[in-house]
Amino acid sequence: MDTSIVNQYYLEHYFDFANAGQFLLAAFLGLAAVLAIILIAAKAGAKQEVRKADLENSRVLYSGRDASGRYYGNRDQTDSARSESSGGYTPRQLRHIRKKQYDLVERFFELCFSATSVLFFLTLYYLIDAHMPAAYAYWVQYQDIFLLVFILLSVFLTAWLDMTFVHLKYLDAEEKADVRLTSSFYIILILLYIRFIYQDTNYNQLILYFLTLAAGRFFYFDFTVKEFTRMLKGIWRNLPILGLLAAYSAFVCWFGFHSGFLLTSNGVILSTFIAHLFMDLAIFLIARSHLLHLAIR
Repeated sequence: MDTSIVNQYYLEHYFDFANAGQFLLAAFLGLAAVLAIILIAAKAGAKQEVRKADLENSRVLYSGRDASGRYYGNRDQTDSARSESSGGYTPRQLRHIRKKQYDLVERFFELCFSATSVLFFLTLYYLIDAHMPAAYAYWVQYQDIFLLVFILLSVFLTAWLDMTFVHLKYLDAEEKADVRLTSSFYIILILLYIRFIYQDTNYNQLILYFLTLAAGRFFYFDFTVKEFTRMLKGIWRNLPILGLLAAYSAFVCWFGFHSGFLLTSNGVILSTFIAHLFMDLAIFLIARSHLLHLAIR
């Protein structure tokens, strides 16, 4: 079949606004459910921290020692005022609870953005390798250079997504690095799924590449035990959101393939990338509509 006809078919298929709108709605509703779980879990964990700190402060005050340096010390008369409308928490404690919620939500957003950026790089790799025979000779000769360029593009895309597309202001550079490392394992899960479910051996090299990349983040020429331990803790801390993102993307991809919006004929990795674009768009809509702020308030 003529390549131009095939390309025209895919363009018309994915730009069918009725089907795309239905798929976006599914991504939006799935994200809303995931965020509800995240907010409830973060709020419960933060409240438990507050209760533990209050109990410790009470013990310190009872023993007559200075408690002004405690995490949630209620030494300030105005800060210690607890209102019934706030559930009996001080303003400082409420700020801590909200910050914990924002922190967990933004880690989820960052993981999704990082995964999208890596899938962008993998999609380019797939399209050149499978659908551009005219460029195959250049691809074989300059493959390493192309891969380096693709990695740089994915890095810039991640930065644009979490700074301009949706500004994440509660995560510091170290937390973002931990989330991005966790995204490597998420990508490995996707590649393993494609490899064994669809029996596609074309991704063996990429699976090995990401395993090497993830290992390289742990073992480099001047790594220390302290840094190694810190990265392990960062990954362990992000495992719950990794599980939530895996469940969310599985639902979105299942709905897309089941409804016929996502296609296997143009490559599963490309369809997975398209699904993540819609997931990012759902994040954008929730973040820019201030629905998240209303839920946390």
